[in-house]
Amino acid sequence: MKKIISILTVLVVFYFVSCDRIKDPIIKKSTVVGSNFITKNNFLVSSSKKTLLEDYTGMKCPNCPAAATTASVLYTQYTPSLVVIAVHAGNFAKPFGVYTADYRTDAGDAWNGTSGFGITSNPNGIINRKAYAPNGLIVYHTTWGSIIPMAQNDPLVVKLDVTTNYDTLIGALNTSVNAIFKAAYAPNTHISVVLTEDHIIGKQDNQGVEIDDYEFEHMLRGAVNGAWGTPLTTSAKVINDTVKVSFNDFNLKDLKYTSISPPAVKPYTVNDKNVSVVVFVYNSITREVLQVESVKIR
Repeated sequence: MKKIISILTVLVVFYFVSCDRIKDPIIKKSTVVGSNFITKNNFLVSSSKKTLLEDYTGMKCPNCPAAATTASVLYTQYTPSLVVIAVHAGNFAKPFGVYTADYRTDAGDAWNGTSGFGITSNPNGIINRKAYAPNGLIVYHTTWGSIIPMAQNDPLVVKLDVTTNYDTLIGALNTSVNAIFKAAYAPNTHISVVLTEDHIIGKQDNQGVEIDDYEFEHMLRGAVNGAWGTPLTTSAKVINDTVKVSFNDFNLKDLKYTSISPPAVKPYTVNDKNVSVVVFVYNSITREVLQVESVKIR
């Protein structure tokens, strides 16, 4: 009898230890880190091909409002198939004189710089980080409208089901992604998770006129997993192969920009009611964006 009781005791202990080990990490994180989580996802629209438009801009750029208007018109026309990121980087984005706000980000500097896409003037844009013939990679805003229909015809290589869990009290942001390949794809891929913010009011030069209450949209506000993301696949994938990744416990209240010139670390805040998580998967070598999705966190 004693032996039977001992065996039962071991089995009970093993049961509880095993259950603890297989808890879902996001649920566990939600329980430990926060108490007021809001869950959002993109499941209703994730089956369609999306296009990424990056608008490289700056508050001191007199021609940039025209490009922002172009992006806004195209966004309205193609929603939900178009995702826009306004990247404030370069000389026109550096604070100077009455333009005291700093909207630059570490990710934006990396993309804009020589090791990125080498943006030398504004306004300019990149669509899916791909050169659509007869255009080059970096294109002026008056060309965006003719390129996007071509981009919309690109095949859906990978479907991205994105779920965000955001705690409104302490700013904890958990993002999970199911990447489901809808076509065979051999090259390695990376996944990037970044933040954008809408309805930011600030100063903007518009053809030499200082606008004090200009409204910025789709502004890049930071990267969850680094400027160039992290590896998603390192081997060939066939149809219906699925890769699941999660990025947990990102602190939305700990955003900061590391300025190189002059050297400084600049903390900044966002209005979480206007923040979206943008997720995109791209070819690790060519950097071509295969799919992009956007989810507003609350």
